[in-house]
Amino acid sequence: MSVTSEIVKDFKNFIKKKGLKYTSEREEILKEILKSKQHFDVDELYMKLRKKGSKVSKASVYRTIPLLVEAGYIQEVYKQDSRSYYEVTLDKLPHIHFICIKCKSVDEIIDDYLAERIQEEAKNKNYTPLTYHLEIFGICHKCKKGV
Repeated sequence: MSVTSEIVKDFKNFIKKKGLKYTSEREEILKEILKSKQHFDVDELYMKLRKKGSKVSKASVYRTIPLLVEAGYIQEVYKQDSRSYYEVTLDKLPHIHFICIKCKSVDEIIDDYLAERIQEEAKNKNYTPLTYHLEIFGICHKCKKGV
C-alpha cells in the first residue's frame, strides 16, 4: 500500500469519526495537495484542479481545507494580502520562512540546529510538538536594491 493510499484511508476514517460524509471531491483535493511541493492558497488549488478537468467546486475546496488542517496533513504557514497560504506538513522538517513584505516572495530554509533546540525544549517541558514553523518578515535582496 502506498503512502498516499494510507493517508487517504486515514483521512477517510477522520472524516467519518467527525460524522461527515467522505466524498470523491475531498479525496481528489487531498491527493492534489499531497502532490504539492510548494505553498498554496485555496484559489490556486481550485484553479489547479479545474485545469486538470476536475469538477470539484470551490465551496468543497474551502470546506475541505480546515479539515485537512485539523487532521494534521497541512498547516497555514502565512497570510498575504488577506489570503492564507498552506503547506503539506507530512515528513516536513522544521524550517524557517523568510517573507518579503514588498514583493511577497517566500524563501524557505531548513535549520537542523533550530529543530534540535525545539525538540530539546519540548522534551524538557514534557511537551509533544506536532508541527511548527518560524516566519521572518523583512525585505529580500531584490527589493533591497530598490530601497
